[in-house]
Amino acid sequence: MPDASAEGGSSVWHFGSFSLREAQRRLERHGQPIRLGSRAFGLLLELLKRAGEVVGKDELLAAVWPDVVVEEASVRVHMSILRKALGEPDDGNGCVEWISNIPLRGYIFLGRVRREIIPSEGVPVTDASLSATVDVSTMAALPVRFSKLIGRDVEMARLLSMLSKTRMVTLVGAGGVGKTSVAVRVAERYREVHGGSICFVDLAPLTSQEHVLSTVARATGVRGDVPDVAQAIIERLEGAEALLLVDNCEHVIEALAPLLHRFLAALPDLHIFATSREVLRIEGEHVSRLMPLAVHDDAAISMSRALHSPAVQLLVERARAAGTSTFDDASAAPLARICQQVDGIPLAIELVAARLGAQSPSDLALRLDDHMRLHSTIRRAVLPRQRTLAATLDWSVGLLGTPELMLFRRLSIFRAHFEVEAALSVVASDMEPDVASDALISLASKSLVVYDEEKGVHRPYRLLDTTRSYAHALMLRAGEQRLVSMRHARVMLDLMGSATADLASLEAWEWVQCYGTLLDDVRAALDACVAQDEDSDIAGALTIGSAALWFRLSEVGEYRDRVRAALNYVQTLPRPDRLAAGWLQLALYNALWHTGGSVAEMTQACETALDAALEFKVGTLEFQARWGLCALNVTRGDYPEALQHAEALRGYALQSESEVTRNLSHRMLALASFFCGVLAEAKTHAEAAMNVDVSIRRNQGNTFQPDARITAMAILVRTLWIQGDTQLAMSTARRCVEEAEALGHAMSLCVALFWICPVAIWASEWATARKWVDAMLRETRSKGLDYWHEWALCYDDGLKLEEFDAAEGRDAHIEQVAGKALEMDMPRREMLVTFCPAWVDEELLARAMRGGGQWSAAEVYRAAARREALLENAGGAQALYRQAIELACAQGARSWELRAARDLASMEDERGNVSA
Repeated sequence: MPDASAEGGSSVWHFGSFSLREAQRRLERHGQPIRLGSRAFGLLLELLKRAGEVVGKDELLAAVWPDVVVEEASVRVHMSILRKALGEPDDGNGCVEWISNIPLRGYIFLGRVRREIIPSEGVPVTDASLSATVDVSTMAALPVRFSKLIGRDVEMARLLSMLSKTRMVTLVGAGGVGKTSVAVRVAERYREVHGGSICFVDLAPLTSQEHVLSTVARATGVRGDVPDVAQAIIERLEGAEALLLVDNCEHVIEALAPLLHRFLAALPDLHIFATSREVLRIEGEHVSRLMPLAVHDDAAISMSRALHSPAVQLLVERARAAGTSTFDDASAAPLARICQQVDGIPLAIELVAARLGAQSPSDLALRLDDHMRLHSTIRRAVLPRQRTLAATLDWSVGLLGTPELMLFRRLSIFRAHFEVEAALSVVASDMEPDVASDALISLASKSLVVYDEEKGVHRPYRLLDTTRSYAHALMLRAGEQRLVSMRHARVMLDLMGSATADLASLEAWEWVQCYGTLLDDVRAALDACVAQDEDSDIAGALTIGSAALWFRLSEVGEYRDRVRAALNYVQTLPRPDRLAAGWLQLALYNALWHTGGSVAEMTQACETALDAALEFKVGTLEFQARWGLCALNVTRGDYPEALQHAEALRGYALQSESEVTRNLSHRMLALASFFCGVLAEAKTHAEAAMNVDVSIRRNQGNTFQPDARITAMAILVRTLWIQGDTQLAMSTARRCVEEAEALGHAMSLCVALFWICPVAIWASEWATARKWVDAMLRETRSKGLDYWHEWALCYDDGLKLEEFDAAEGRDAHIEQVAGKALEMDMPRREMLVTFCPAWVDEELLARAMRGGGQWSAAEVYRAAARREALLENAGGAQALYRQAIELACAQGARSWELRAARDLASMEDERGNVSA
């Protein structure tokens, strides 16, 4: 096929429900972006270009990895990712799978493919993806609306015009007037006209101003645990033509307004569209007020005239959707009267429309009129539209049966979507499940509960914000808050159990789609447990059990604080729960590890957890506490202590039938053995740990740790190089980075680079080393991984030795690093001496003499020997060189042995030359 650029346009490849936009390197399904890495995208594009032909693996490697030498395994890895992203073809696509592997030949794309050329001139391009420079695949999409928006054409045109001319528009209106529905429709129109990306931020579930920033971050696809979240959001949106739709702002304006002002100041291409019950008072804000739907004066004359009124149109449309038969001219006057009685407020109209299936329009108008007059007499001090909506809700609720009313009150405990089982749980023991299920269906049919088709099987029910506030007030008046809060907490605990179990079976994005909306409910449940001071078991269990949710949504900082609060709670009980405290200490360690906690605090947490495990004889807690202590002792350079914990893990693993436990034991033994200088053991255990399947890698115990296979492979790389198998080490290192990048997991990539960056430096692979070190610096800085960033800086110092053009600059750098090295921890000082012998110090040498830092002790002896040689102490230098050679030989550290032997020979040659 000819190249698109030669034809003056760009190609769009269509197959099934997918469209691949070649110029934008973007894949869409039904117009929605699909997340795909650059390598997987390249493979798909090559296969589409030659659909129906077998494309050889060598051809794919040449096309997708043109400047990199990689193995065939890279094609398999990314092809697997691509197949998962595409899924199975629908009926009618002419194939049962999109891509087939032809043994010994290559791959073939089997689906029907259509190529479309989008001209660069002459035809206007309005596709959103063509003007956006931001990857929108991780941004929160607009909610899908299944019902028609009635009577808002004028308002929509006005808002669209305002958004085209100004950058900050706020749609203000009373509760129930339809702000969200109008805003979503306007945003859709805006995208059709202007292109760009749309990000939807729903603030309705929030109970605290503190969560505004993290909610916006999540919606824009930014991690919530980076050092400056607001700046990360700005960097995410920088250069993109984007519209940020922020919904339900009124209760968090204090935190939201300055944040949006910062965005507007930093992002000239960003437009913000907000909905609120009050103005945000941001500089440059333009306000549009949304009024209720109109009822025309002549609406009562005939049905055809009545339907010219938007309020009557909505009432009739919703009544018909509820199963009401057609209306005749006699219905016109009462229908118009009903709309006038509820002031044209859309939510109120929907509530009364549900009754038209059981009452005639005239009867409903009469009964509603009596109720409104009584309500206006009682609540004269309330604003008219608020009074109208409250009266409508009072009237609708007054018609509920006892089971419906109880369920309605208690459903207000949910902050977001919920499923049938959760709804039944809040009335468990108070009514039969069948009765409760019927009550839920009845509430949905009466528009008091919304059934959201978009959610499908994942928690399809919700209460609108206005309705939830009303129902919550009823629950408080009924004195049910404590009871329902505890039941809600138990529901969340059960759901978190399911969420944890699903970690191994669901892709990360599927898991977040299924469970991510529960965060605000979990927050509310934890707050209630602590505030009511009633059930310590649930408070601790939910804090521990919800870890996956906080980690997956990058809210680890908040999780750490909640763990501390739970610890304080269980420890100050009249009878402190020491076992629960032990589990919480372990949770605290995990949170601290990911948020830059001090080694001392993490060690104390793990030791306290271990004490509880030994006291109560809980093997799983002991295993996880020792796992933490093993890693921590490596971090602080106490390698023998780490090995003791690793050996204890081995003893536990030998009695376990869990493959996950055995794999972890191998990893910890590989880690501790390497740093203790037992290289043969490290190699054996690393190779065993690499042999791991997907279910183990996704297991809940490994979910928030670096990937099991990547970690083991990275340890093996460094071990192989020191053992002298340098070529295998470098090829394994390249494969390790390739696989880590394909995972898209920042921590796994950082751990891989931690182990392999020094190997590239030792091997004098300067270009590769600079590429990897820069990647580690960039990744650790952007993700706020401070501990790993310090290591990246350490490698950068080592690499810079080879990047100075003049000796003066190199000498100055050596002196500068030598000065700051004394402030570093021992593990980094041990590493630095392998880059430059001048960075040895007396403390390092004394440590090696005592048997510490054995993985690099031979290098410490070599560096000390070179120092003695410079001081013309040939005897002392020779003794230290021989000590280095003997230790390296005993360890099987062939590369260290060769370095020491080379330096010794060089010194002796120089002495011989001098003597001659």
